[in-house]
Amino acid sequence: MCINCGDCREAVDITSGKDRVCPVLEHTAGFEPFFGRGKLLIIRSVWEGKLTISKDLAEVFYQCSTCNACSEICAYDFDNVTLYEAFRAEIVNASCGLESHKSMNDAMVDLLNPYQRDNKQKGEWLKKVDFNIKDASTDKADVLYFVGCTAALTPDIMTVAVNTAEILKKLDIDFSVFGVNEVCCGSVAMRTGDREAFNTVAEKNVELFKQSGVKTIITSCAGCFRTLKVDYADLLKDSGIEVLHTVEFILKILREKDIKLKPLELKVTYHDPCHTGRHVGLYEEPRDILKQIVDLVEMATIKENAMCCGAGGGVKKAYPELSLEMAKSRVEEAKETGADYLASICPFCYRNLSDGIKALDSKMKMIDLTELLNRSLNSNN
Repeated sequence: MCINCGDCREAVDITSGKDRVCPVLEHTAGFEPFFGRGKLLIIRSVWEGKLTISKDLAEVFYQCSTCNACSEICAYDFDNVTLYEAFRAEIVNASCGLESHKSMNDAMVDLLNPYQRDNKQKGEWLKKVDFNIKDASTDKADVLYFVGCTAALTPDIMTVAVNTAEILKKLDIDFSVFGVNEVCCGSVAMRTGDREAFNTVAEKNVELFKQSGVKTIITSCAGCFRTLKVDYADLLKDSGIEVLHTVEFILKILREKDIKLKPLELKVTYHDPCHTGRHVGLYEEPRDILKQIVDLVEMATIKENAMCCGAGGGVKKAYPELSLEMAKSRVEEAKETGADYLASICPFCYRNLSDGIKALDSKMKMIDLTELLNRSLNSNN
């Protein structure tokens, strides 16, 4: 039970001196419902019959990126995000969910992606590689590269998929992809409370995974990674399938094969995605790779204290202005390091932080870790 201490609003990170926990709070009205303690009070009040779920309540409750910073600071280890997502499911069941989320989740079920695009376009990035990649629907491979909708369908971010595939090829990894048959992992539906939509695509995916005979699923998307590893845990528990982020898998291969990476003359700062960071605890692996190839300079808030980019939890879809303000705040923090590049391991973070860089007219460049790693491997050759 929340003891109303308010640390999720007022705690100061002694390592950075930052007097903020919730990344949403400073960009909203700043009232109680916009941070952890207030949201838990809303949930409790509905449970006790003091409040009823309404459209107005939903508008407030969805202004949260589910970054999990409030849980990280909580002395009682409250799993706030699990509660938030469960309550969002109650909001959807009460027919009070946001229309922008409904259209997104309906497209995810009907078109197999939330971007309301023809799923055949997920094959476009494959035209950018100069070698054949196995089709997981027909060809056997122990490793499945799950690309994710954002990298597969966003022209400016397809480089994540291309670089990942090229790295795997250079490391002699036998892998496959589903290409045009890849089904959205369902992350956006789970985060926004549409459990019916999530269950529909999750069941399709698990069936595809098992039919393919895959032993390891890797993905370069933080959202897909969190979803497949955490939200699919019960569905995959008897399958023997391991879920890894690409950086985990690649770092393991580099160490096994004793491959030395060639340094690049670049100054880079790193953004921890919430879904790989606070949600799963993947902090050191990307840094281990970056430290081998670039001059890594850290921001004031990193790892469990890293500020959210603002894209998650359905915020970018429903509240684009709020999402952009959060991205700009993170980019400003990145600029303070003096780095030329802002790196991450999530296409969705890439997308929102790129928007922040553009809005600030900054000279900083957004880059995915896979591109840096691929450049290093190219230099080796």
